[in-house]
Amino acid sequence: MVVADAVDFGPGASELTSLESVEDEALLANTRIRYESGHIYTRSGRLLLAVNPYRALNELYSPARLQQYKDSLQPQAELPPHVYAVAASAYTGMLQNSHSQSVIISGESGAGKTETAKILLQYLAEVSSGSSNSDLHHRVIQTNPIMESFGCAKTVWNNNSSRFGKFLTLQFNSTGRMQGAYMKTYLLEKSRITSQLPGEQNYHVFYTVAAGLSAEKRAEWNIPPVEKLHYLNCTSSSVVWEQFPCDFKELSAAMSGIPPLLETQETCWRVLMAILHLGNATFKSASEEADAELADSSVVASAAKLLGCQPEQLEKAICSQNIKAGLDWIAKPNTTAYALNVRNALSKALYSRLFLFIVEAINSSLIFGGESRYFIGAVDIFGFECFPKNSLEQLCINFANEKLQRMFTEAVFESVIAEYKKEGIDVTDIKYEDNTQVVDLIENKESGVLPLLSEECFFPNGSDASYLSKLKQAHRKSDKFSEERMEPHAFTIEHYPGKVTYDSRGFLEKNKDPLSQDLTVLMQFSDDPFVADLFKEKAQPQIGGHGGARRFKSAKFVGVIDSFRTSLNELVKTLKETKTHFIRCVKPNMVKKPYTFIDDVMTRQLHSSGVVGAIKATRQGFPDHLKFEELLNRFRLVVPKGGNKSGVSGVKDLLLAANVDTSRYRCGKTKVFLGVGVLDALEKLRMDFIASKAVAMQVLARGYLSRKRVKQMLDERRRAEELKRLAEAKKREEEEAKKGDGSAAAAAVATTAAAVAADGSEVAPSETYNKKLEEYQQQVAEGNVTDQDMLNVAVVSDIGWKTATGEPTQEDVWAQYDFKCAVSDVLEYAEYLGMDIKEDAHLLWIADEALQAPEPQGWEQRLDPKGGVYYYHPTTGMSLNQHPLDHHYQQFYLQMKAQYDAMYAKGETPGQNKSLPDNDEGEERVGGLVSTGSTFSATEDDAGAKKRSSWIKNPFSRPTSAKGSVEESFELAVMLERQQDGLGIGLTLDNIIVEVEPGGSVHAQGELQYGDQIVAVDGKPLGGKMLKDVIIPKKKHELIVRYSRMSSQVKSPRRDRAKKLGAQVGAAPRRIEEIDVVISREPGTGRLGFGIDPMNTVVEVDPQGPVAGQLKVGDKIVAVDDVLLNFKRFIDVVNSVDWTASHKLRIARLRGASGVPANNKGKREKEFAKTKKGARGAAPTGAPAKQQVRAGREAAPRTGMPALREVRLIKETDDTKIGAVFHRSDDAFDKSFFNVEGTSVQPIIKKVDVGSKAETAGLVPGDVVLSVNGISGLSNFQVVEMLRKGMGIFNLVVISGVYKDATGSGPR
Repeated sequence: MVVADAVDFGPGASELTSLESVEDEALLANTRIRYESGHIYTRSGRLLLAVNPYRALNELYSPARLQQYKDSLQPQAELPPHVYAVAASAYTGMLQNSHSQSVIISGESGAGKTETAKILLQYLAEVSSGSSNSDLHHRVIQTNPIMESFGCAKTVWNNNSSRFGKFLTLQFNSTGRMQGAYMKTYLLEKSRITSQLPGEQNYHVFYTVAAGLSAEKRAEWNIPPVEKLHYLNCTSSSVVWEQFPCDFKELSAAMSGIPPLLETQETCWRVLMAILHLGNATFKSASEEADAELADSSVVASAAKLLGCQPEQLEKAICSQNIKAGLDWIAKPNTTAYALNVRNALSKALYSRLFLFIVEAINSSLIFGGESRYFIGAVDIFGFECFPKNSLEQLCINFANEKLQRMFTEAVFESVIAEYKKEGIDVTDIKYEDNTQVVDLIENKESGVLPLLSEECFFPNGSDASYLSKLKQAHRKSDKFSEERMEPHAFTIEHYPGKVTYDSRGFLEKNKDPLSQDLTVLMQFSDDPFVADLFKEKAQPQIGGHGGARRFKSAKFVGVIDSFRTSLNELVKTLKETKTHFIRCVKPNMVKKPYTFIDDVMTRQLHSSGVVGAIKATRQGFPDHLKFEELLNRFRLVVPKGGNKSGVSGVKDLLLAANVDTSRYRCGKTKVFLGVGVLDALEKLRMDFIASKAVAMQVLARGYLSRKRVKQMLDERRRAEELKRLAEAKKREEEEAKKGDGSAAAAAVATTAAAVAADGSEVAPSETYNKKLEEYQQQVAEGNVTDQDMLNVAVVSDIGWKTATGEPTQEDVWAQYDFKCAVSDVLEYAEYLGMDIKEDAHLLWIADEALQAPEPQGWEQRLDPKGGVYYYHPTTGMSLNQHPLDHHYQQFYLQMKAQYDAMYAKGETPGQNKSLPDNDEGEERVGGLVSTGSTFSATEDDAGAKKRSSWIKNPFSRPTSAKGSVEESFELAVMLERQQDGLGIGLTLDNIIVEVEPGGSVHAQGELQYGDQIVAVDGKPLGGKMLKDVIIPKKKHELIVRYSRMSSQVKSPRRDRAKKLGAQVGAAPRRIEEIDVVISREPGTGRLGFGIDPMNTVVEVDPQGPVAGQLKVGDKIVAVDDVLLNFKRFIDVVNSVDWTASHKLRIARLRGASGVPANNKGKREKEFAKTKKGARGAAPTGAPAKQQVRAGREAAPRTGMPALREVRLIKETDDTKIGAVFHRSDDAFDKSFFNVEGTSVQPIIKKVDVGSKAETAGLVPGDVVLSVNGISGLSNFQVVEMLRKGMGIFNLVVISGVYKDATGSGPR
């Protein structure tokens, strides 16, 4: 134990809360006197204040000093303030409380955060090291020179400034032994690689390697002198070699200590020198708009040689690009400005990927493969920065500091005050600086500085100027945001340390961070395996685990700040789950000079960092809070005469016995609040008690161990004698056994062999069995086996069967699915998406639909140097090797599959009603039918009708009209002969016919009609299943269909052949009805004012045209002027008759379910309201009658499977109104239904104006917009802005979502 009196705590107060006054003058005087005497650390409760001395203080970090803190039981109380004390507190807290710890090191740039982190790591590595893991301890320490060389650079304020954020995690087991370590990095400043401010430098490693390479390597790699390397900025900043963290020899030695880096050192140097060569590549023309042409090709050739690629290809990739013009590929020269950006982008990509490789190599060497018990994390993140010119990097850096400051405020102030109020503690009102307003200004998802930047990157005409204009408009009333009238490109944010002015020029480009796909491919095909691996695409996770298809890369644009915000939020979340310790680093002056203490500089930092507020809060409050039981259990035995009471009385007695004044603690309802130093004093008493008892325990333990050892020695001697005796006896037995003839052993072997043969050997098939099998196979080959015979002798798959004419073709197998595209293409693309052809046969329509999807707007096809085609988006700068829609359709497939799997896991099938009662009569109930063998009949009304009315589900109902006309249901048996192209029909999930292919099987038969529902096939009721899941393709099929007609309609021939069904109580409404309408042409023009598709389905109605209010989108035209179309085109029939002013149309219309109780809806109608088949035929998924659409907007929530479709909107002018309102919040959107995560608001349509372009195009409330002109992942604000400010054609991919009532309004 260390004696506190023998330790020099330095002049002044080492604990700021003990000062008589906490005014600025007193704090400055105390900090100054300690700084000048070399005592740079001062404590304030749980916070350590560290002043950068700008000079070496070797004695403060000597091995003897470290050992002093290591040996102390209570370093926070017994020893002066130090980083070692904070590290010791974290380490002991982890072991004593079984809870992970974290140390947050913060401060402005140049305040000494990086050095502080090194000191913290030094202590933790030393205190947890031992002979078993000394190599790990060495490797952890050796990461410092590597990371400083690759991640630090000279800035205006700091010679060794970290240009990246780092969260180093040390992994420990339950005994406190370090098991491993890993680090996570944040936001490497890539712009520094290609440009630096005057007086600043590039990353240290460039200078170290360029100057440290041998003369032979320099000559081999054509390395010019350091002064002539443009990227090193040596003209405006002289190189002071002594200021670098290490030289070339030390860096090489450090990298040699990391196994993955030992073998790749030279390759790393090659990449670094290639970057410097690229920096020397210049162009002939000074004009930015001129065609790019290199001034000296040898420079690029030197870079190409080091990168392992062809010089001609590298030069071509920088100076030109291959684009597709029509069906041809042409080489388009880049402008000089564009080529410069391409060159710089390659340099930044090379360095950033090399940096990540270094980090991953270090992690792979240090990380513990198993599961660690605890960890201690050290946050060394870039300090607050304010340079003469500040850009996006500084904004992100300062935002990170704002988030950490916010976390400090919550930990030190807000949580404490809230706990005081909860426990009823009466304390003086504590005031503190709150930066919530600034954090919200930067990250608010609707109008924050960073979200607005992400959104601006989506717009084709987005620019830095338009972004700044939106910023000024959104925050014109904020007192933390201001414009710079003298600088039109700048804006100012008032951060917690002070105001910072940012130059918005280059914000969009830096966020996009584009890299030419041509250069990416060129690097991927490098002859140098190391360079190729740097640019190798990360393996995407597989669908369904091992062996499945890979997941496609999303076409959603993710900018630099999006990734940074995600990582930062994850960091804050991790830190909040640990016990945090804070170290505030400050600098005494702005010129990096020792022995210089500037009051104004220190005052600003003490206030802005929250140190002053923390001191006042600590003095006024009670920093340590323990529950009554926790305090009593921990200290009752170590405090003499502490008493045996419990609760608040027991706590008071214990503290009284420990000589703690009543003014230094407060008792709440369940906790005791201890003043500054009280808990440390109690802990010291506890450690002293434990130490005294430990000596007595050691005496007893040593005596016990000695006696145990003597007993073990005696036991071992006796055991050795016994073993010797047994060995001699065994030897005699073996000699006697050798005299035998071994017959017993032979008999045993024969017996064992017979037992094995009788136990489990396979019996070969008999000759009779083989003969029958051969005969049957011959009959199958000759076509002499019927379908039923085959089913009786074998289990066949859902797509494998035999027919009378032999093996069917692939087209026969898949004809039942009614694909629009070639079957082979659909199956191939389905496998490409990751589908299992057999298991996912019911989802193959997704692949068919994907192949029909138009090329996404905004994407260009380009050709890389190796002849591969890729997609490029000029607006966002994204490049994709796959089709932009591949990821979308794959996600859609996975979502649909998950819905089906979840449904089947619950024992449900489409259309199944959970509330079906048991069938006591032994009959199989299928929907509203009773199946008895192969005979089908309707359930008739009987005494139990009311009892069954709640669960009988028939897709037809018979409401009685006011005029006495009733709806009647019919059942018809139809024989259908299959043709080569399949059945030729399109069905909904309810098996309702919505599509009939001209010339197909159904068309040729002529009896099945649009709107018929198929309820059975070949004697098998469909029930809740789709036809395709039940039917076994044969040459002929017997179908049972149901349909309904009004009793007032004229009888048709097929109605005479059909069987009329009885009334169904509680049945759901029918889907299709036929009505007659008379339409008139527009006078003068003769136009009708509506559009139809090739199947005569109305797809568009002019709201101002002559048929507005009569025809609806989704109506199917059956007859014109009493002439049945019979699959003829409506336009052909109309043009063939005399020109008349009006036409009589018979149309089939989807009728709504108004007036029917909600609990009578079928399960399928609830769960599968939208399907792909319905999307093809407009009637099932199109809009109902207009008045029903209006009612639906205010109706109860609707649920259903999402139906994907494409909608086209046309804006002729900027003033054209779309007529759609989007939700402002996600309250109306069930994200789990679509597996959507994130904080951005989804673009969900809340309202569609009647007669608007949105309604005409087919948009309905609840639609979720997935992409606009090929750009996916948009928020509601982005979609609204694109539709409001854009003009022309907008192709929207939408999906029907789960709609809930929600308040909110959106821009039209």
